[in-house]
Amino acid sequence: MEPDLAKRNSLGIDRNSSPAEKTRAQFNNGFRRKETLANESKTGKEIETLVLQKLTTKPIPLARLVRELSNDLAYTSDKIIAKIASLQADRKILIREPVPYKRFLDYLLSPLSIWFWEQTFATLASIGFVFASSGLALYLRYIFGALLVLFLPGYTLLGFIYSKKEDIDYLTRTSVSFVMSLAITTLVGLALNFTPFGITLLAVVLSLSTVTIGLLFLTAHRKYSYYRLANITTSE
Repeated sequence: MEPDLAKRNSLGIDRNSSPAEKTRAQFNNGFRRKETLANESKTGKEIETLVLQKLTTKPIPLARLVRELSNDLAYTSDKIIAKIASLQADRKILIREPVPYKRFLDYLLSPLSIWFWEQTFATLASIGFVFASSGLALYLRYIFGALLVLFLPGYTLLGFIYSKKEDIDYLTRTSVSFVMSLAITTLVGLALNFTPFGITLLAVVLSLSTVTIGLLFLTAHRKYSYYRLANITTSE
């Protein structure tokens, strides 16, 4: 008998548990779960009611709205932001920029165009490092030179064709960029062959850089057009 008891105890079986106690425990767990869901629903209703009350008179900046709700309801910011996001998804409220960028230059200098400056910097850095001939800069020359010839022109052209991120996935965008970059580089070299400059390092670098930066400006302007259209639609 003792080995059996030891075996049962080693398996973590409660000898005193009974079907009635298990049923009672399951009932308590279910009751607690329902009580938790009810509390969450009540919390969501309180946040929704107060948000709609505050927005009936005039628009409020999102940061100030979250701060006021945190002070009034004593809930965490994460919970309030999650509820506000769900209200936006249900189209009960509208979240938009208080002052949309009305000029292309303002849009270009905004955080929305950080991608433009990243690619522009990479292109300009390629121009600077491609003429390096010694030291650590020589390795950077190989990296940025390959970037300028094999990736950036095609990536910017693809960005102009597919301006929205959801139009094409990142892996396809990256792989196709190499093919398109080779095509652009070949066309640039062919065009330079019929000019007085010829196919020289300086001519190729400046030509590819000009094409890349020109495509970046066209892509930025196209994205700005989508941005303006979206803001006009939401404001109406």
